[in-house]
Amino acid sequence: MAIITNVFKTIAGQIELVMGIVVLIGLLLQKKKPIDVVMGVVKAVVGVMILKQGSTLLQAAYKPVMEMLKTTFGVTGIITENYSGMAAINTAIPELVAVVPTVMLFGFLINIVLARFGPLKVVFLTAHTMLAFATLTVWLVNWFFGAEGAQLLIVCSLFCGVFWTVMPAWTYRYSKAFAGNGFTLGHISGMAAVISSRIGMLLGHYDAKNPHLFEEGDEDEEANGRFHSLTRLFNDSTVVTCLLMTVVLGGGCLLAGKEAIREAAGATNWVVFTIELGASFTVGIVVLLSGVRMMIAELVPAFKGISDKLVPGAVPSVDMPVFYPLAPFASVLGFLGAFLGEFVGFFVLLATGSATLMIPGIIATFFDGGIAGVFGFKYGGRKAAFLGGLAVGMVQILGGVFFTGMSGLGTLGATYGNTDFGTTMMLLTAVMKVIGNVWFFVALLAAVYVLACVLLRKYFAEE
Repeated sequence: MAIITNVFKTIAGQIELVMGIVVLIGLLLQKKKPIDVVMGVVKAVVGVMILKQGSTLLQAAYKPVMEMLKTTFGVTGIITENYSGMAAINTAIPELVAVVPTVMLFGFLINIVLARFGPLKVVFLTAHTMLAFATLTVWLVNWFFGAEGAQLLIVCSLFCGVFWTVMPAWTYRYSKAFAGNGFTLGHISGMAAVISSRIGMLLGHYDAKNPHLFEEGDEDEEANGRFHSLTRLFNDSTVVTCLLMTVVLGGGCLLAGKEAIREAAGATNWVVFTIELGASFTVGIVVLLSGVRMMIAELVPAFKGISDKLVPGAVPSVDMPVFYPLAPFASVLGFLGAFLGEFVGFFVLLATGSATLMIPGIIATFFDGGIAGVFGFKYGGRKAAFLGGLAVGMVQILGGVFFTGMSGLGTLGATYGNTDFGTTMMLLTAVMKVIGNVWFFVALLAAVYVLACVLLRKYFAEE
């Protein structure tokens, strides 16, 4: 058993291996020719690795600005970042987190069983997110109920299995209209999609009986006669991303001051360094999107083999960047909104004298903001993309401060940063604190799943 869990942990820690295995199984089930199997697996693995490189480039462009601002203004607090939270848990309860790989495995199996025999036919495939969430469940179930051993394993596995089924099913309710049944969101940021979609429906006057979804270019065509040159600019997402991010990141540098920029720039001229940040960020976007396109081109057809044979009608739930090509410029607008929203939330905490100060992280801001941008835009246009991101950014900070305090993570000086933690997980931890009994909590998980089946099953039953 130890060997199996170690192998599973190794594979789960590398998302490219997970995607490669999924594509391999799907193509074999479809009895594809060996050469087609090899080509599909290689392209899927390479696509994910390109995606990861794009994410690294994005962080490399964004991180120096945040570090300069923190240093210049002497800000200290808890950074909204999942992996710092996971590392803190690993350090705090090393004897208990050893069960995490097994929790992941059993939680995934529960997700498969629920998808196979239940009405919510989604299969969660974002391995690195599964690892982070499984680690958190071990902390929460132990923190609130003192569970250990077999009890800890059983409850955490059920926790993961239900969450990895219900949240993707909820986001599928909104993604299906514009992404179809090829994939949906599988992440701990589902509420970013839900919140922004509702904002978009409100601003876009969405009518379910006569639905209209926005496409990039629609709003430009309406303004074509008045702003022809500006329209041409906004039609090129690469150009507009570069210009916008140069202004945003360059402005952040200037707030920190020339000396801080020089220190961060090293041998590079400080003016050139400031200007190049926007271009570097754009390179990351372009690389990330190319990797996403390559991965999805192999994953979706291959997953059909798994869906048809093992889990009929299942929808793969995958990582956030798969949605960005559906509205590239809107994803950037959502990020800008989330960027501003997080700082609004930060200054609200400062003004109210909050005992816990949440510092905007890097990863959750960009990726959740991008998701908010795409979902908000599809239902309500560019205004909804930006305002959806703004709302998500504020939720990550203001909801996150309550989650951090109630979950006990504040005692570790760390937290998790995605939107789900400032919303659904905040409410769930509040309930866990009140009920105080681990088996009552299991009953609650069952009730949540049943309620989700009642409310969401129609979105999977429709042809």
